[in-house]
Amino acid sequence: MIYAVVFILLLIPVVKYDLLAKTGGEGKWFWSCLLLLVLLAGFRYRVGGDTLMYYGMFDECPTLDELKYFDFESAIFNPGWYIFNAICKSICDDFTFFQLVHALIVNTTFFLFFRKYCPKYYFSVILVYYLGYFCYFNMEIMREALCISLLMMATDWLMEKKWIPYYLVCVFALFFHFSAAFMLCLPLLFLFKRNYWKWSIVIFIGVFAVVRIINVPQLLLGFIADDSSQLYLLVDKYIDRETNINGLLSTLLRYLPMLGILWLAERHDVRFTKDFGPLVLGTTIVFASMTCVSIFERFYNYFVPFVLIYFVETVYVILSTKALRQFQITYLSMLVVVGCFFFNIARFYLKDCSEFYPNTYFYVRYVPYHSIAMPKIEEQRERYTENERDLSINF
Repeated sequence: MIYAVVFILLLIPVVKYDLLAKTGGEGKWFWSCLLLLVLLAGFRYRVGGDTLMYYGMFDECPTLDELKYFDFESAIFNPGWYIFNAICKSICDDFTFFQLVHALIVNTTFFLFFRKYCPKYYFSVILVYYLGYFCYFNMEIMREALCISLLMMATDWLMEKKWIPYYLVCVFALFFHFSAAFMLCLPLLFLFKRNYWKWSIVIFIGVFAVVRIINVPQLLLGFIADDSSQLYLLVDKYIDRETNINGLLSTLLRYLPMLGILWLAERHDVRFTKDFGPLVLGTTIVFASMTCVSIFERFYNYFVPFVLIYFVETVYVILSTKALRQFQITYLSMLVVVGCFFFNIARFYLKDCSEFYPNTYFYVRYVPYHSIAMPKIEEQRERYTENERDLSINF
């Protein structure tokens, strides 16, 4: 399987440079790994759930000449997406080229971001990104991935509190996906100074209590006057009106690694290139809100680049500690955190989706892989995504 081959190739520089601390040739491996993932995503053929939707709508998207006549008000997606499609179509009117350009933008941004902010262990961050988020970001949430790329580009402005350029990027991101409005709130997280894991517990309990006491679901629906509008239906779809114990435990299981890594970083006094602690802390608000309104899960995507760096660097600093006996609690805690982190990733891709098509799991969106060199239509994937789309609302 091609995914396994790519995993092995990405593992080689991790062992050589991150674990064994060898030097020489890092640049060649870095760009080779980037090229590998760009080609894997760019030359796929009908792989990915949302990819099939974008593939089917590509011919309907306007060209640059048609943009001035295009009705953006009644369009399904935000204007930036259509403009991006039009630019690509003006160069090469083929969806494969569009995929390639998208993959180049998204993965180059991720790779450069990882190398800049985790200069010692960026190959490991790349590997974790590949295992947990590569398929999802490149083949699923393609519009949102562009917004997240813009956030990474604006990280210096965010960290240095240069609000004018940062908020200009936020406005630009809104042209691709409405979820980018979440970026407007991120500066508030920097009000928290250190003691992130303690604040995390306080925030989780506080947000969970608030969203239940003031009945957030009804409040959100009350702001929308037209109960037949797409926005009303979208909010109504993602609201969980009753707290399900399994859902609550699932959310807690996802929250535990975030709390654990914040605790480990503070206990071990990890020094980062940039302190992304406030942004990792922000996942607490997302998970606490998810217990009531599941759409908040989408906002976690904006924290992923920062979480991966914080996670990998903390683990490596702890592993480099020679005094094992002095840090038994730390090591055991780290094993639990790492175990939960990867368990959540596995659980995400192994989610049962039989409600849309019999004996189907989420990973069928990406497995098996087919390329444009050997194009093949996967019937199970096609039926599953078609049925899911009929029961879903675009967001």
